[in-house]
Amino acid sequence: MMLFKQAQSIPGSSRGRGVRPRDGRVWVVAGRACCTTAILMVVLGGTNSRAQMASFLGQVVPLSGTVADVNSPAAGQMISAQLRPYTVGDRVKKGEPLLVISNRYNLHDDAHLSTVRWDLLQQMIEARYVALEARIAHEKAERLKGLGTVSGQQLAQLRAAEQVAQAEYLRRKALLDQQDEQIQGTTLERRGLMAPIDGQISLANFTQGQMVYEGFLLYRIVNLKQVAVSVRVPESSFQPWPQGTVAQIRFDDFPGREFTGRLELILPTVDPLSRAREVLFRVDNLEELLRFGMIGRVEIKQP
Repeated sequence: MMLFKQAQSIPGSSRGRGVRPRDGRVWVVAGRACCTTAILMVVLGGTNSRAQMASFLGQVVPLSGTVADVNSPAAGQMISAQLRPYTVGDRVKKGEPLLVISNRYNLHDDAHLSTVRWDLLQQMIEARYVALEARIAHEKAERLKGLGTVSGQQLAQLRAAEQVAQAEYLRRKALLDQQDEQIQGTTLERRGLMAPIDGQISLANFTQGQMVYEGFLLYRIVNLKQVAVSVRVPESSFQPWPQGTVAQIRFDDFPGREFTGRLELILPTVDPLSRAREVLFRVDNLEELLRFGMIGRVEIKQP
């Protein structure tokens, strides 16, 4: 905004030199002095000037902790925890049961367990034979002691040997029984999987009753109530904005709609190729209109 203002000249100056601006405004001489007055052009500045705006392109990305993958903790069969299995688009609450893993063995596991079983069976048979021999020796010594041909010390040693052999046999037998239970699937553990966060299921990667391996991705849950907008700021234009800096964000998909973002994070590293620094703004998205990957225009007031 510009206006003309009349000012008194200072003695000894015919061009208005020595006239002092007031209120932080900049005065520019627009004409020569005439008699005792001078005509000056005033350009408003200081507190009346408009703040400079910096404009960048931004992309909607997830905030930390708003995307959670649910993986299988063990090999097993997938059983839904609800009457109807959760599918893409369903909403879940944190701690809500998603499904149950019923541990069962596939053909490869069965073959492995069956092979191992023969080794356990052989060891159990050998331990049983040793325990039987130790019992016979102990019982024989009991009879001979009555005849006076076996001392009490020898009898005690044979009794201890029988106890050790019997304990080893029972241990080997327990291992074999455990292996048989695993093969038959009679004592397999069931594990429940719970939703780690509130949100919406964006990926369901299995079918009811499917056998999966440990680490298999089952669900992906996304919370869109708050998202981030990632801005890549050239290093030459970067300024250390203070925490809480506000950005106005617009998307072509929503004409006339403006979203407000607040500075969330300034990454300390600079991309060596583009020489740009990534800056994240947190945006409330209660209506879940914004989706990951959308591109918008981000405007930030420069100090």
